[in-house]
Amino acid sequence: MTLLTRLPAQCAPYVAGTFPVPAAVPQSVDADFPAHGMSRVWPGLSSLWSWGRWRSGELRGVTYKGAGLVTLGQCFADDRQLTAGLVQAVESDRWEALIRWPGSYLVIMARDDGLLAFTDLAGQFPLYYCPVLGRVAFGSRPAIAAAAAGIPARPDRATLAAQILCPTADPLFGERSVLDGVHRLGGGQALRIDAAGHPETWTYDPLIPDRHVSLADGAEALRAALTAAVGARVDLGERLTADFSGGLDSTSLAFLAAHRTRTPLPVFVYHHPDAPAGDLEHAERFARLDGRLELTVLPGSRQTLTYHGLDQVRPAGQPEAAAVNSARLRVRLAGIAAGGSAIHLGGEGGDALLVPAAGYLADLARQGGPRTFGRHCRDVAKARREAPTAVAARALRLSRTSPAGALQRLADRLERPAEGIPQWLDTIAWWPDPGSEAGWLTGAMRGELAELARSRARTETVTPGIGVGDRTALTELRIAATVQQQLSDTAREFEVWPHAPFLDNDVVRACTGLSSYHRADPRAVKPLLGAALAGLVPEPVLTRRGKGNYTAEDYQGARLHAKEIRSLLTGSRLADLGIIDQGAVIGSLDRVLMGIRAPLPALNRLLSAELWLRGLDRRPLRTDPPS
Repeated sequence: MTLLTRLPAQCAPYVAGTFPVPAAVPQSVDADFPAHGMSRVWPGLSSLWSWGRWRSGELRGVTYKGAGLVTLGQCFADDRQLTAGLVQAVESDRWEALIRWPGSYLVIMARDDGLLAFTDLAGQFPLYYCPVLGRVAFGSRPAIAAAAAGIPARPDRATLAAQILCPTADPLFGERSVLDGVHRLGGGQALRIDAAGHPETWTYDPLIPDRHVSLADGAEALRAALTAAVGARVDLGERLTADFSGGLDSTSLAFLAAHRTRTPLPVFVYHHPDAPAGDLEHAERFARLDGRLELTVLPGSRQTLTYHGLDQVRPAGQPEAAAVNSARLRVRLAGIAAGGSAIHLGGEGGDALLVPAAGYLADLARQGGPRTFGRHCRDVAKARREAPTAVAARALRLSRTSPAGALQRLADRLERPAEGIPQWLDTIAWWPDPGSEAGWLTGAMRGELAELARSRARTETVTPGIGVGDRTALTELRIAATVQQQLSDTAREFEVWPHAPFLDNDVVRACTGLSSYHRADPRAVKPLLGAALAGLVPEPVLTRRGKGNYTAEDYQGARLHAKEIRSLLTGSRLADLGIIDQGAVIGSLDRVLMGIRAPLPALNRLLSAELWLRGLDRRPLRTDPPS
């Protein structure tokens, strides 16, 4: 095993290892392995080690005939099922059972002749790996994989730039992580390492929809999967709480849980009186529909506005989408913890799975027939206040555009940045082109990204059966899974374990088994969810249009904390790496302060990356677990 005695301090526990395990520690490696506080996951086997304090059931392992199996995450198989799955994999080389248990989890199986790893379908529990010296080092955090490989934790400039500018252009990332030389095994992927230390990766479940599955079929599958996912959490017997924003996803989960719990269910909604998001009215009205729901309002203040406390953001394993909202998040978690929560349900992933991206219109143009295509274009145009002909023209053009062609277009846009902010029509695409924020990158960085896009275009292919809307849904699902993973890490210090049933494997399969254009109806909100939960969730909940909008907190927070944001940008680590022109970014900040519309989501991603880099700078190196 490679040395892990100089590991970055982490708030979250981790697993790490190398395969194959060297017979002796190389002379170039400090011989103090294992690091203090680390322990073998499988007693008697030294190929996997863990560190830190795990939640009950979060890390589970079994052994059989010199082989080990571990699940990390939320796996609801019992010990007997885990052992039976390991026995089957060892005796017959059949590993299908390992990925079919209920829940969302990473699974690793090791024996003398190889190691297998499978991530969950959403990518909530990824694995990072790095081939080195005839072995493959791996870990559940990118910095841990780098440490296991004995390489420095250097940022990957292109990945950081792409995450800021075009986070949904998934071909730009591939298996790259935020650290140079460290690969990421994402949602639905598998890793095999043979006895010689050669890694092989593949997608074990591409989630190709069945064109013949109807909305009714999909609704039946989703109803079964979602009720089972919520029921599995209730059956754990822990103190359960839930988000209750009044939106469809979290509110529906709360009603499902309330049907199963024996005691009233505490539910929570956040509300800022000076920047209302529009959720409180719906939450209060819906809570009155079931006496088993106990609603608590978590109030916002000046101290919860976006960008408050940027200098106190904790070091993280990778850039966190919620970093600029950390004050609001911590107030929410503190309130939930005060309610006695052990497991907290949230609706993360619901939007990705249930709201078809605008690109589905291109799939409809190819598969749905002219009459249906025309009706959807008219209805979408009316809802968005666009011309139906413009919507149809964009969709038809997209239906003739391959991912490779979209990457070529992206490269051109990077080299010649457009002015302004992309409009809704621009979302009818494989991925939206960047707007004025492309001008934040240095010319050299834009050129590097453009070359990367053209390189990917030469190898990018269309997966048969997956349309534009289907692929966008998977990309959004993986982004949601990352957000949920980061929320879970933040919640550890509050002793709350956030769960997102929409990210469970069976729920993901139920939703993606239906083509995106079959999940779409411009006249209804999330029709698949409405059909699935009819009779289980009150109709007013399932027919709410719209959702909370927290943009007002962004603008108010930017005005209140402009000095801190400007200071962060003036001494930018991103600028030191040659990624951004800090003057261009500060110019955009000035427009925000004047109340002019600006690409705030991109600015927030940039600040999150900046905060991550600063955490990487100041993160102390130690091996002792936190007290």
